[in-house]
Amino acid sequence: MKTRLAGLLAFVAVATALPIAPAAAAVTYEVHYVESVDGAMIRIEIQRDTSFDADKQPVILTYSPYNSLSEPQPAADGIADRYNPKGYARAVADVLGTRGSTGCWDYGGAKEQQSGVDVVKYLADLPWSNGNVGMTGVSYEGTTANMVAATGIPELKGIVPVAAISRWYGYAYNSGARYFLNSVEPTDEGFDTPLLFDVGFSDTIVADPEDERFADIAAARAAECGAIEHTMQGYSRNPDYGPFWQERDYLNPARRGRYRAATLVVHGWQDYNVKQQEGLDLYEAITVDDPDTRRVEGVPFKMLWMTQSPHADGSGPGYQALLDSFWAQTLKGGDRGLPGATPVNSLGSSASGAAETYSSEASWPPPRTKRLTLHLGRSFDEIDGLPQAGPVGSKGETGTLELEPQNDGGGWTHVDNAATTEEMTLADPLNRETTVPGPLETVQGHGYYSLFHESAPLTSDMRIAGSARFNTWVNASIEGQHITPVLVEVLPDGTLNLVQRGFLNLAYRDGLKVADPESGWQHGVVRFLPQDYTFTKGSRIGLILQGSNTIWAVPGAAGTMSYAMGPVDEVTTVGARLVLPVVGLQRDRGRLLE
Repeated sequence: MKTRLAGLLAFVAVATALPIAPAAAAVTYEVHYVESVDGAMIRIEIQRDTSFDADKQPVILTYSPYNSLSEPQPAADGIADRYNPKGYARAVADVLGTRGSTGCWDYGGAKEQQSGVDVVKYLADLPWSNGNVGMTGVSYEGTTANMVAATGIPELKGIVPVAAISRWYGYAYNSGARYFLNSVEPTDEGFDTPLLFDVGFSDTIVADPEDERFADIAAARAAECGAIEHTMQGYSRNPDYGPFWQERDYLNPARRGRYRAATLVVHGWQDYNVKQQEGLDLYEAITVDDPDTRRVEGVPFKMLWMTQSPHADGSGPGYQALLDSFWAQTLKGGDRGLPGATPVNSLGSSASGAAETYSSEASWPPPRTKRLTLHLGRSFDEIDGLPQAGPVGSKGETGTLELEPQNDGGGWTHVDNAATTEEMTLADPLNRETTVPGPLETVQGHGYYSLFHESAPLTSDMRIAGSARFNTWVNASIEGQHITPVLVEVLPDGTLNLVQRGFLNLAYRDGLKVADPESGWQHGVVRFLPQDYTFTKGSRIGLILQGSNTIWAVPGAAGTMSYAMGPVDEVTTVGARLVLPVVGLQRDRGRLLE
């Protein structure tokens, strides 16, 4: 039996009440359409328990491009199973230009954003709604929550973005370097975006041929829909941060205090698809309102939950209970936070794996976090059996990380062959054996394709929380080179355990707005992907300098790269340095290392 509902407010809507089992007689499943940008019709599916209608009920919404994977009733999901009996309606809507929605997929742009706003406002104004809408989802489905929250609309009361993007540029690029694949979780990659959507999800059609809009939906799929521009922007060798990416930036509105929805950011430290930086940056950027002022400065409260998961939903002891409380507070109760709840929960790791328990923090980074600066140097001590790299690189010695600035002969050089991987350098940090095909394939020795620096052993455990930074002057032999350093823990037995990865396209060393490729000496700061990691007593801090990490990022140009190991005449008075965010760093730095 099908029932047509009249239009509500200024929007055109159609609802279809589907047959339901007698045992669930109070549960209804409806299909609505809401008119949005350029006349596009956005398909919304709602499942709710109508026994709560008299007292009004809020809506938990997911705005998704993936609903073709959940036919025939994507709103009849686990969220509905849990929250319908608690008096929440469950809504799932098809992103503009996907499945049951007409229009063009917009790669997270302004039209897609406005369509999300229209959906939220429509749901808030339904007769049985209490006017409060929350948004949640994993990956793209969480990204749309950030997208709508960035507008500051009052109907959106709470969001739980899980493994979600906060700016689309940061999903595709890191400091101008194009992310590629990874060597840990092969399916955890985002290199197929935007291609997967322009020739994939944006071509999907709802599996409901009897729907009166089926023909319109099919016809809409024939449009070009900006696919050419999406490809040019998404796979550029020189990705300037221009109007295209600025339009798809939900982080900047957070910094400007535009968010109004309470926010629970959920992410995994080992997410190799939507990098953890996307979640951490958003949490740190969101401003919280001061209830003692008349002006609204931001959200009523914000929370952070960090797991050791790859690209996945939230998990861990207490997570589901926190989620229940979050929705109850934001959609049914007040909006000033969860009494007794810790704002930040993080499951850290060490060389032996994930920590046993979550750490609870008042903020992120943790309040006791301070910067530790280690200066790069050269030992000049020859290592028996270590080949020399010829006219460039080492003369048989290794590199050091020191608490005091070094003055070790100016630049130290390695070959950047644009084919180096972290697997090569982790297995052979001094370049003793590994060779790379190419014109220099017979050359071996430290500096052939990387340089390795390590500190003295640690006198106690040391926890870092956040992003390390590599601040350096480099002499690039050719334009278009990259720096992709790797931070490691050197265990007492000599094994290297990877801690953080960094990326920088030197053409964007002065900012992302416009590429400025140059050769010669230039200053750059590499920001590593953040981690919550504990180095153990007796281990050493290690840093591998390499020009490319070709599995993780599209490589830059091949050449040679020299790093300042101290003052360089007419260039710099200080050499390269590694800066670590250390929790509880002792005042006497000299006692940190043996």
